[in-house]
Amino acid sequence: MRTKLDLRKLLSDLVKADLEFIVIGSSALAIQGWEVLPGDLDILTREDQVDRVRDALGVADDEADWVVDGAARRLECLTPAGPVDIYVEVSNSLTFDEVDREATTVMIGEELIVRAGSLGHVRDMRAAVGRKGLPVGAIPPGEHGERPQVIAIDGPAGAGKSTVTRAVASRIGFTYLDTGAMYRSTALAVLQRRADTDDPQLIAEIARSIDIQFREQKVFLDGSDVTALIRSAPVTEATAHIAAYPEVRTVMVDRQRHLFAKGGYVAEGRDTGTVVAPDAPLKIYLTASAEERARRRSLETGGPVDEVLEAIERRDRLDSERKISALKTAEDAVVIDTTGRSIDDVVDEIVDLARDRGIA
Repeated sequence: MRTKLDLRKLLSDLVKADLEFIVIGSSALAIQGWEVLPGDLDILTREDQVDRVRDALGVADDEADWVVDGAARRLECLTPAGPVDIYVEVSNSLTFDEVDREATTVMIGEELIVRAGSLGHVRDMRAAVGRKGLPVGAIPPGEHGERPQVIAIDGPAGAGKSTVTRAVASRIGFTYLDTGAMYRSTALAVLQRRADTDDPQLIAEIARSIDIQFREQKVFLDGSDVTALIRSAPVTEATAHIAAYPEVRTVMVDRQRHLFAKGGYVAEGRDTGTVVAPDAPLKIYLTASAEERARRRSLETGGPVDEVLEAIERRDRLDSERKISALKTAEDAVVIDTTGRSIDDVVDEIVDLARDRGIA
């Protein structure tokens, strides 16, 4: 009797062993949000890594057999956590180096980071073993009727979210949505009305009553363009205060979900993929080293790098430790480190992912 597949356990064992591997086939689709229930874990590795992979998975000699299937060659293994196919060859056009260049980094939970092949790799792999199309149930996340056509981009301050999100939205013809701008617009409305910033119930009522719209990458509050005004120092200070109120966050999340239900948004924030749109077909966690983020902010503001770095590290702690909507990586988010990368390069990667998943 075959052991039921424990995908997370198997991947955890491979990651802990610090092995060089890429998840491929239906397993790759499953960990990237597709509705597929793989019967085994398919991985691609270099031939000189096979013995290390077997050891990490606890595979006995009598529980592994080499199989040649069409243009593919793999070691079929039975592990305590379920069956695993270790591919060392798929086809001449689908080598380890080729797949590695195009593979996506996926965060599973808060600890596991693995490389996974794309939809194109899955199709090529199935063609190599004489199969057509995609696995049964492989419905692109973007085609799920209950899922919003939304790309959620989260990450820490200074990771490049605003620039990248705007560019992606422009490239695929979606509306750019800065969820933080909604809180800023609420703060501006509170200040304009001279309301009590220590009254969360009153602020929540104001948040429900105001009209916030995003058009042509500008923010409008009750019909007025407030794109620049919401970035002023008084509004920034007030936003940090009022955004901490659960009453205000509840209103904002409801408003954002109402917008997302219509589809066609690329949204940036800190809890967009984890709280606001957990069913988004594509979630990106954009990050960069603290030093890189400080350097970028220093160029923007003119402040000393060391002071900006200190402020960013403090902000990171606050964002990750707050009780409500803390900054964290969604389990099925694609993690993209922008350190040392150009904006165009990052945008290209996200647009390719969106097209791969049938969103754009």
